[in-house]
Amino acid sequence: MSADEEADIGRKTHPQIVQHFGGAYDNPALQAYVAGLGQRLGQVTETPAADFRFTVLNSDIVNAMAVPGGYVYVTRGLLALAANEAELAGVIGHELGHILARHSAQRYSRAVASNVAATILGAVVGMPGVADLAQMGAGAWLQAYSRENEFEADSLGVRYMSRSGWNANAMVSMLGSLRSHARLEARMAGRDPDQVDQSHFMSTHPRTTDRVQAAIDAALKAPPSGTLGADTLLDRVDGMVFGDDPSQGFVRDRVFVHPGEGFRFEVPAGFRITNGERAVQAQHPNGAAILFDGAKAPAGDFDMLGYLTHSWLPKARLAGAERIQVNGMAGATATTTGRTRQGNVDVRVVAVRFDSDSIYRFTFLTPPRQTTALGEELRRATYSLRPLSTEERREVQPWRIKVVRVKAGDSVASLSARMALAQWKEETFRLLNRLDEDDRIEPGRRVKLVV
Repeated sequence: MSADEEADIGRKTHPQIVQHFGGAYDNPALQAYVAGLGQRLGQVTETPAADFRFTVLNSDIVNAMAVPGGYVYVTRGLLALAANEAELAGVIGHELGHILARHSAQRYSRAVASNVAATILGAVVGMPGVADLAQMGAGAWLQAYSRENEFEADSLGVRYMSRSGWNANAMVSMLGSLRSHARLEARMAGRDPDQVDQSHFMSTHPRTTDRVQAAIDAALKAPPSGTLGADTLLDRVDGMVFGDDPSQGFVRDRVFVHPGEGFRFEVPAGFRITNGERAVQAQHPNGAAILFDGAKAPAGDFDMLGYLTHSWLPKARLAGAERIQVNGMAGATATTTGRTRQGNVDVRVVAVRFDSDSIYRFTFLTPPRQTTALGEELRRATYSLRPLSTEERREVQPWRIKVVRVKAGDSVASLSARMALAQWKEETFRLLNRLDEDDRIEPGRRVKLVV
């Protein structure tokens, strides 16, 4: 693949990635900071004249990626997790390594040879939900880089950050934090965190510390030195949105609220909500799931039962189709069956006309043995859908990172209690501030809160 072809791929793929991940984060100062850091790294690469472009994506997913043509992305979720500037430099340096070693271009070429239209994402760490990119116009090809590719990207990233004056040990600490984040995510979802290494990036790569230490040894041939820049990064992320952006709606424990569209609904206890680009998902450890999405209402007057059976699901074998009313809104429901990776499921679909322009839809998936037990709770979820009042719209605000200085008498428990999260407060506080279970916190230290 020629350099011109790589540049063309990047130009075509860039807007699709930005759109999929919620757009570019609307903070010019933070965008300029990350771009400046990236350009500083780019100047010490083997191709200092190359044209690199850096974008902070408006997504709370913790990830970073790169595509041919010099496009590098980090999410604000990753920025929130980073403890210092050197860790962020390590992530960006790693992605530059994938680009300059032409790993992304090689993957694209192999994908095209296999007749797979490709969007290449060089992920620092795998994440649930990225497979949805397969629905993008350019498609997706997201298989992990090989061990050799990752080692080379690590080695190059360490080289670039060291040449730029950052402490290369930050590559080790960042990868360790990414693994800790994955383990906490698994616990939140009711999964065994010990399974992360089997289903996550660790399963196909050397152990994190060994892998990066080897890269440091290969790149530097000496113990690393340089700055960390903790205060620099903390100054930049102070005030940054944490979690969902207002334009995407908010997850608040078991409630999903969308102030822009003016609605809310609540899922039963035990379900964990994830806000996606095309749908809101809620999953239960027993295998049950809820999908919620929206559709444009057909023009003119129409019947919701007809919409469900003829417009939304014309090919499905529906049973028990009937009209319903949900808080004064016309709706329809029916049942069918389906199959997921976990096996057969019972399916109930519900469509509700929210206003003249919008229809909202629930799809409830339950393992057959759970359908009866969950029936009433899922029915309550349907009838929890309602419009927001003007006051409710005004009161719903995004969470943000707030950087504070620890005072005498503060503790992990007292600071965690100030977190806006409904659950997992202390665990999230420790993750964001790199505190192990036995670590105490000293007065004068600056820490991140979610408020």
